[in-house]
Amino acid sequence: MPTTSQRRKHLSTLINLLATLDQERALLLDAVKKVPGEALTLKGVVGAWSIKNMLAHLADQEHLVVQVLPQRLATGSAPEIVSIINADADAWNAKQIEASEHLTLSEQLKQLEQARQALVQVICDVGEEALTRQHPWPEWEGTVAEYILQMVGEHERGHRETILAALEKGL
Repeated sequence: MPTTSQRRKHLSTLINLLATLDQERALLLDAVKKVPGEALTLKGVVGAWSIKNMLAHLADQEHLVVQVLPQRLATGSAPEIVSIINADADAWNAKQIEASEHLTLSEQLKQLEQARQALVQVICDVGEEALTRQHPWPEWEGTVAEYILQMVGEHERGHRETILAALEKGL
């Protein structure tokens, strides 16, 4: 049975992970709020995408982590969807963006929030012990919490920085 100190450390991992993800999301949404309304759906702001498209991409990324993480933890291997995506990530992303094209900005933001709620649920379901598991599958040396931070938090940060750079250039 884990000691009180060990339980606090694990609880700290879960709390820190959720707090970091919340902070990254708040910073992303703050950057989005700085963009003039008409520019939010303008193609070419984030590469070939609009900011609304980028939000769809981030929601898809979180849905993917929600879909893949439990199986990876249970088996140590990547589900087939990972191989499909890795075969042509650009085509996968384009397909996912196209599927969300009909959504309004408000609907896209709601989808992003729903993706986050699902991610938080999966994080809580896998629990503190799994989050601190080191080298949980062959392709990942770090902990599960570090994997989530990279796949979601750092991914959001990169897109936020792209938005801020576009704003600096006079978007």
